[in-house]
Amino acid sequence: MFLPEKLHEAAFRSGTLGNPLLCPIGQLHRATVDSLAEYHERWYRPERIVVAAIGVDHQQLINLCIDNGFADLAPSHPAPAADQSDSNGSWFRKILATGGANSRIAVPSCKSVYTGGTWFDSKPDVDFTQVYLGFKSAGIDNEHGLYVYAVLQMLLGGGGSFSAGGPGKGMYSRLYTRVLNQHAWIESCVAFHHCYTDAGLFGISASCRPRNEHALFDVIATEIEAVAATSGKRSSFRRPYASQEGASLFEVKRAKNQLKSNLLMNLESRMVQLEDLGRQIQVSGRKVPAEAMIQHIEAITPEDIRKGAAELLASPATVLAQGCVDGISQFCPQVAANHGIKL
Repeated sequence: MFLPEKLHEAAFRSGTLGNPLLCPIGQLHRATVDSLAEYHERWYRPERIVVAAIGVDHQQLINLCIDNGFADLAPSHPAPAADQSDSNGSWFRKILATGGANSRIAVPSCKSVYTGGTWFDSKPDVDFTQVYLGFKSAGIDNEHGLYVYAVLQMLLGGGGSFSAGGPGKGMYSRLYTRVLNQHAWIESCVAFHHCYTDAGLFGISASCRPRNEHALFDVIATEIEAVAATSGKRSSFRRPYASQEGASLFEVKRAKNQLKSNLLMNLESRMVQLEDLGRQIQVSGRKVPAEAMIQHIEAITPEDIRKGAAELLASPATVLAQGCVDGISQFCPQVAANHGIKL
């Protein structure tokens, strides 16, 4: 959790998504009973509550909420007189009564500001050097872009240097076939996508033995540049085993099938259904059914993948490394420039 936290701090230096989730050591003394109570009072408010349930009639859920005191909770800022609840129910009853797949609930917004940046933490005694390369990507408010980067993440895939294999393990993803299977000194390499309301953070994280970190950064930068290339066209950094660079129709189709399979298998779990319902209502104010998600995934083309990857390179990169970082800190600007990556 520590390195993804630092990745966000470097990527969103102006605050918002860059604000730490872990309490800084210097702030621990301020965590008093009174400050925690004040925090709870400020953020745990009725108008910020989402009650989600599956396997229960909607009207029955409303009655249960009312019977358990939710209807008596007063919002932080009283509504205008015209919006005040009548004798038959409260503001909470009115919100619950609008439930359904097509309903929308207003959610608070605060625009995030992506800046990009670098963070290097020298720890020469650790066994592995960790490297992250991230870029600004689409948020939930960009529906098409969200699915493009979800497919791109599946296409790149990746994992650890050892895997027992088996169906669905992604052994034919790009980061396995083009990175882990080709470089024995790389311990892990995996694509990530952190997605939020109005912004996202897409990239590749990898690890290797010390003294190879500058070469590792070059390898993962190559993979980002490669998927932004036109299908069949090599990127500026040529490798003999990479027969083609841009994502092919076959690769995109396989990535889409994997994404659909993961989505539908996860939604077989009632707990996942419940969490998905609550998160969607909390973030976007509506529930998107699985059928609609499948349609969005099916609509993605190789050209969408290429454009999405090219848009990553349009914003300044976020580079993070921990371990033996002398090599990457010295050669990072030159390597990035060779791959068309802005710092």
